[in-house]
Amino acid sequence: MMKVEVTRYRKADGYATRYWSVTVNGELLAVTVYRKGAEAVARAITTPTQIPHVPILEDSAEAPSSRPHAPAGLATYRTR
Repeated sequence: MMKVEVTRYRKADGYATRYWSVTVNGELLAVTVYRKGAEAVARAITTPTQIPHVPILEDSAEAPSSRPHAPAGLATYRTR
């Protein structure tokens, strides 16, 4: 079982900072500025995803996005 805690972040000397930490089984995972951010991280790692799979989209030959892009370093605008 994974134990996830959101607490005030403390420096090595024990000084409590204004930051928030997320620990998993006693090991530091993340440090955030806001408590809500730390709670969101904790929720993201403890809640199973709602979508069991991610569909892979393939480009079709007719799609305008399948055209090759301009070579890197070549300006696409007119200069004087």
